[in-house]
Amino acid sequence: MTRRKAENGKQGNLFERKVPQMPVGYYSGDKPNPNLRAFVEEHMKERPYDPATDDYDVPAFDKPIETTKATAIYNMHTYWSKKPHDAIRQYIRHYTKPGDLVLDPLCGSGGTALAALMEGRKVVAIDRSPAATFITKNYCTPVDLDKTAESFKALESKVKPEIDWLYETRCDRCGGKATIAYIVYSQILQCPRCLERISFFDCIDAVGETTKGNLRNIKACPFCYERGIVEEISTRSQRFGALPVLVSYLCRNGCTPSRDQRRHNDLDTRKRDYFMKYDLRKLREIESKEIPYWYPKNRMMNAPEDQERWGLLYRPGSADPKMVADLYSRGSLWALALLLHEISTVADSGIRDTLLFVLGAALLRRP
Repeated sequence: MTRRKAENGKQGNLFERKVPQMPVGYYSGDKPNPNLRAFVEEHMKERPYDPATDDYDVPAFDKPIETTKATAIYNMHTYWSKKPHDAIRQYIRHYTKPGDLVLDPLCGSGGTALAALMEGRKVVAIDRSPAATFITKNYCTPVDLDKTAESFKALESKVKPEIDWLYETRCDRCGGKATIAYIVYSQILQCPRCLERISFFDCIDAVGETTKGNLRNIKACPFCYERGIVEEISTRSQRFGALPVLVSYLCRNGCTPSRDQRRHNDLDTRKRDYFMKYDLRKLREIESKEIPYWYPKNRMMNAPEDQERWGLLYRPGSADPKMVADLYSRGSLWALALLLHEISTVADSGIRDTLLFVLGAALLRRP
């Protein structure tokens, strides 16, 4: 598959003010779609199939596909193994005619469904995952931009005071108000030689040797290093929790540049004091309170306690989260629970789904 710019150098006008209406029939859940039979039967009335007269005979698609992933549509929402809708459109165009019904029984994020609709076909998109059908629905449903923008502003106004509280801190340059941009947490590991527990963030950059005698960059225990010993600290060893070690913040009081950062062991005593007095105090305050909104409290993969879990997160040396909530810091979990709560109160189901879709997309695209 070769790359090129989006078809004809454009993606078309994605932001038309006139919102086309989608046919009723969407369903996402753990049971068969109750609207599916009626939808297919209605299509068969319009285009009845007669094997005696059907002359479908399309040669195999044998052209190189030129496409790109650098489009707004592709990057709208992350999904694993997704293909550019632009490439799928070429298959749809080759093998079907306008008005035909296209079936994708493993639709994923809906690339085939979207491509078929863009080519004037009808679509049945099925997936076992409710998340997949939800993403597909939002990829394929036109959005009223004015109503969405209005609802987003209303949502922003509702959550702003509490979000501001969750991320408030102070600028160590002017002493004025500041907002936490992000916090770096570092795993606590134990040195196999001196048995001291160390933040991986605080380990020394050093040069070690492989078993074959080749030089390589490693992280070394700072306590052993002070004694002239280079002892590697491996991230595959046992972990003893995580520690906040760095805060990046944005000054709201006019400092230039507005962004700065400080560390838990900063050489600048003022920065170190602000880290302790404002950043850690805020984290402790959040930890001391109950999150007043619903959030998932089930185990990862809904696995029973005695069941062995599998996947990338459970390799030796990984974080090994036990609960879904363990994937987030307490402050982030609170903010997400707040957003989910307020979005769930939106009366318009279409706008509500759009806001949930955007929230999910933002979570998956975060660094």
